[in-house]
Amino acid sequence: MARNHYKTLGLSSNASKSQIKRAYRKLAMKYHPDKNNTPQAQIIFIEINEAYSYLSDENNQQVKKPLVTNSSRKKSKISQDDLNKRMEWARRYVEYKKIKEEKINEISYYKIQKSSLRWIIPTINGVSIIFAFLILLDFKILPTSSLNVSLITYYVDMDSKKLALKFIDDDDNKFQFGVSLEDIKQINIASIKKYTCQKSMLFRQKTHMFLNVDNKDVIIFNHYCVYKIFYFYFVILLLPFITILSKGPNTVHILSSYVISTVSVIGMVFLTLTLII
Repeated sequence: MARNHYKTLGLSSNASKSQIKRAYRKLAMKYHPDKNNTPQAQIIFIEINEAYSYLSDENNQQVKKPLVTNSSRKKSKISQDDLNKRMEWARRYVEYKKIKEEKINEISYYKIQKSSLRWIIPTINGVSIIFAFLILLDFKILPTSSLNVSLITYYVDMDSKKLALKFIDDDDNKFQFGVSLEDIKQINIASIKKYTCQKSMLFRQKTHMFLNVDNKDVIIFNHYCVYKIFYFYFVILLLPFITILSKGPNTVHILSSYVISTVSVIGMVFLTLTLII
């Protein structure tokens, strides 16, 4: 019996509760009578609700299933009366699930509002968004400054498959500049008298350098710079907008309050450590 219910939801018999819930929501939305009024869709809508009720152990919940006579079960075609009863039950079951989920969201939301998370989460969100706009300013908007450097040595980094150039600046600060293998040719044919790296204004990142190739300036990006994955960090740090825009007793806000806040903190910690190192 259970195996048939799994099949109804398009799942294997070892599906987890979260997978069952996702499959049910997807199918219920697709075959809901308000969106799909074909006779076949109505039958599927009934079956997926009965399957979910069985698999989530809700057979004895407030919404009781209609009694179906044994004789009608044996018939190849379900009687219209039984079909109407089952459809009425399915509609009530969907409404019951909706109300139940809303109550759970309300309880979870007010738990957050009454705990220290009430100010911790907005603080994390604000700092994360500010951090996102700071790196946007530093990498995309503000001008860079030129830094005269001298080449000490170079080698091929087999782990990253980059040409690592080791530079020293006028203040005797040493740093590495990663060049992609595709850009090595540009370096070999460039008219180099001295190297000049470009440094970002806020976080002092050595982002790129200019080479003169055939009387044209060619930009060589530093693959050891944190801004190599700028868009990854930028998106991660802007995720708290989801929490802010969805504020209220709803599933999106509850989940994002915990998940997105955690992801943002991890992103800020890794970015800060990378900038410092």
